[in-house]
Amino acid sequence: NKPTLDKVILKNGAEIRSRPVGTMGDAFRGFTADVNWFNESSKWPEIAFTAIMPTLMTTGGYIWMDSTPFGKFIGNTTNKTFFFKCWENFDGRWKVYYKTSEEVIKSRKITDFWTKEKQEASLKFLEDQKSLLSDMEYRQEYMGEFMDDLRQWFDDDLIIRQQTEERPNTIKKNTEYLLGVDVARMGEDESTFEIYEKRGEHLYQVENQITTKTTLPQTYEHIIGLHRQYDFTKILIDSQGIGVGVFDWLMVNDDTRRITVPIDNSVLIEMPDGKTMKRKKTLKYSWFKMMMETNKIHLLKDDSIFQSFKSVQYQYTNDSLGVRHLKIFGNYTHIAEGSTNAAWGGKHKDLNPIIYTIKV
Repeated sequence: NKPTLDKVILKNGAEIRSRPVGTMGDAFRGFTADVNWFNESSKWPEIAFTAIMPTLMTTGGYIWMDSTPFGKFIGNTTNKTFFFKCWENFDGRWKVYYKTSEEVIKSRKITDFWTKEKQEASLKFLEDQKSLLSDMEYRQEYMGEFMDDLRQWFDDDLIIRQQTEERPNTIKKNTEYLLGVDVARMGEDESTFEIYEKRGEHLYQVENQITTKTTLPQTYEHIIGLHRQYDFTKILIDSQGIGVGVFDWLMVNDDTRRITVPIDNSVLIEMPDGKTMKRKKTLKYSWFKMMMETNKIHLLKDDSIFQSFKSVQYQYTNDSLGVRHLKIFGNYTHIAEGSTNAAWGGKHKDLNPIIYTIKV
């Protein structure tokens, strides 16, 4: 009964077994358990919980879990993780204990082992970590906060509240449709085509199309095909970087050149005070968020749309002169980028005026 790497037998006959989770949880199959203790369970594959649960069926056993929070949702979906659902505890089935590192260090009773010197050293360590880590990293690792909520530009509840629309079965004639395009890097990522119907001051998303690993000519042809169907009032597309190639072709096409509007995220725009300059990308996302908060943006019910808006993050940075600037960024923002382009077109009555001349 000597201890091994995966098993310890206590004097009362109880066994403690350690099993690897893997990607499926199959190493747990065939066992029965009185207690399952899931370590760092916020990062476990969801299917592993399904495989492990039957081990408790005949024992009336318990589940214990501990973890640093990681994420609320499974991948690019709106489905909550098992760990987050247990932490929310809406059905009251769980006993939830939430403690931050700061609370534990400050409230832990001083003993011969946990001395005042150790407490002060630990508090100093946390202060050092605050200066070394970003605010997001510190709050996740030491304050036990779910990283989804840290510096998230669009709150989950706001996105879900505005996802009210189903894809329409028909395309209306004589309707003001706006197309926002985000062009992927050559042969990489995903290009997105976000179509909104403008009704007064409101924008209703009617389509979200994604293409992968497409060339610039293919992206251009896709836009032309959509224009034949929807007869867009405006096509709003990034005009810098890789998007400039598609923009140039749209500008020489007689059917699209008068409705194509360039979007340059890096351009600085002077504010009404005449002193402040802000990047167009910042203004785009601020405008879109304001439209959502005033219930004037209506999004499709689509998990990929939720995840894209959810992934938009922000932080404040200082330039060389010490001036503070808002930075918008993210890893899965292509749908949000196309949508903010489209909404920017709805902000102004005419972003691309046509000038007619008459010989006299």
